[in-house]
Amino acid sequence: MPAAQRAMVQAGLCDTCAAHLPWYDSARCPQCALPSPLGEVCGQCLRHPFAFDQTYTQLRYAYPLDRLLQQFKYHQHLAWGALLASSMTTLKSALEYRNPTDSHSSPLPCALLAMPMHTHRLQQRGFNHALVLAQTLANAWQTPLLTRACRRVLDTPSQAGLDMKPRTRNLRRAFVVDQPLTGLHVLLVDDVMTTGASMHALALSCKQAGAVRVTALVLARTLKDPASSA
Repeated sequence: MPAAQRAMVQAGLCDTCAAHLPWYDSARCPQCALPSPLGEVCGQCLRHPFAFDQTYTQLRYAYPLDRLLQQFKYHQHLAWGALLASSMTTLKSALEYRNPTDSHSSPLPCALLAMPMHTHRLQQRGFNHALVLAQTLANAWQTPLLTRACRRVLDTPSQAGLDMKPRTRNLRRAFVVDQPLTGLHVLLVDDVMTTGASMHALALSCKQAGAVRVTALVLARTLKDPASSA
């Protein structure tokens, strides 16, 4: 049983349910995490690289994970958040790997930062789902969680049905970083990456605040039909 699947069983999910989750085992682009035949950087990222340097995920955004996430995000089933985040905790070994032959190897992540929500959305939902995931990781890894480093100041309309370009335009100046991140390798945490536009906008703000490297860590990656993502 893979480590991520075992972690979810240990957190309380039954063996059968854990086995039927949409695990993402295929080769993927290291920057955007979309499928790439040999695990090389994809053509899109070569032409238009994101502000974040790498993406880690264990799952595809598909059934039945999509149903579990909806219960967690929109019906305040917070226990599901901690359980789902348990699959992400096993990625620490990947984050800690450093190529000994790479003289440009970056420092290991120094801090976690959850994808912030606009105050209006936060009031409607009652909690930030990304923060729940990040808190679980911070506790498991004993890594600082920067809860006041960044704010979302632009309440964008629903992004469903939009491709990368209009999403990126909508998210310009959406985030403000209030805390210097000079010299830090920051790990940005969110539930699902669809086009990467939100993560790109936040990563760009983090680098403008001095971060030397930004890694995206998401519970799941949307591989097809972005308009259907959460």
